[in-house]
Amino acid sequence: MSWKAYEIPKMKCENCKKESQWLEIVGSDFICHRCIGKHRVIGLILRTHMDTFNFLVRKLKIKNYEELIQVRQEEIEKVADLKKHGIFLKKEE
Repeated sequence: MSWKAYEIPKMKCENCKKESQWLEIVGSDFICHRCIGKHRVIGLILRTHMDTFNFLVRKLKIKNYEELIQVRQEEIEKVADLKKHGIFLKKEE
C-alpha cells in the first residue's frame, strides 16, 4: 500500500479557516496564533508564556473562541497571579 492511501487531515483554524501546522486547542476549537493574538492580553500571554496560557484556558473553563475573546483582564488576574510569572500588564481603561 502506498503512502498516498493515507490522507493526512488538514489543520484549519476554525475562526479564519486558514491552514496552519501550529494550532492551539481552545475548548472544542482549533485556533491559530494570529486569531488568539486579537485578544490583547491573552495574545501577549500566548506569545510569552505558553504554559500560563494553557493554565488560563483550563481554569477559566473556556469552551470556544467566542468565550476566549469575551474574557476581561480582571477575570484573568483573579485566576492567576501574572506578576509571579513575570507578566506585567497595564490596566485596561
